[in-house]
Amino acid sequence: MPSELRYEPPLRLPAVVTDRWGRADTVLVNDGQTFSLLLRGNRYEGDSLDSLELVGRLDEDALPPDLTRLDELCSCTIEWRTPLQVTGPGPDPRPGLLHARLVLGDANPDGSLDALHVTLELDLPDDGGTVASGGPWEDMEDALLDLQRRLPPGVALAACIACAFSDYSPAGSGFIGSMACFRDAKDAYRGVTGKADIFRLWDRRTGFAQETFHCAEFEPRRPGTGYRG
Repeated sequence: MPSELRYEPPLRLPAVVTDRWGRADTVLVNDGQTFSLLLRGNRYEGDSLDSLELVGRLDEDALPPDLTRLDELCSCTIEWRTPLQVTGPGPDPRPGLLHARLVLGDANPDGSLDALHVTLELDLPDDGGTVASGGPWEDMEDALLDLQRRLPPGVALAACIACAFSDYSPAGSGFIGSMACFRDAKDAYRGVTGKADIFRLWDRRTGFAQETFHCAEFEPRRPGTGYRG
């Protein structure tokens, strides 16, 4: 069975939630598989930032949050900062700091959101500047790929989104965290050229990873690699 890819120890990321009650500073905890945060006395947890579900019962003394019928946080903006490595030119890898702003819209009757989009900025202290994504984008995949296209010449993301051994299912993917890692089946993955190939290899994945994850086996992705190209 595929293993889980987790951060050790969990990342504790500065975050801000803005909703109808105003701004609330908090900490977004990310262990590589799940996210959690406290907001005005209530705890939320989920495997993706667009599905942070209330844990336990609402704190009756706290300002009531807006929730979908699935008890997931909505009608707010979440902003957070997370480390994101880059490579080349010069010493490899180098640290960057990713600033993300996620808008969670209002709840539809079926529990979905009427809006979901993210924008990104990447601080590159060793390269003397900040790079912003276009967008807004509906998932981290497109936002990060757009950000990568805007990086200075020779600079590239050193994260799962840009790794030679990561891919998505042809059945679709979520906002973040549904990227499959094939680092334990590298040679087989190098032969993937389309949908049939990735389905045959799917059960050999190491696990699922978040797009901003980085491990020691990272290798830069070449255009045309795997199912996603």
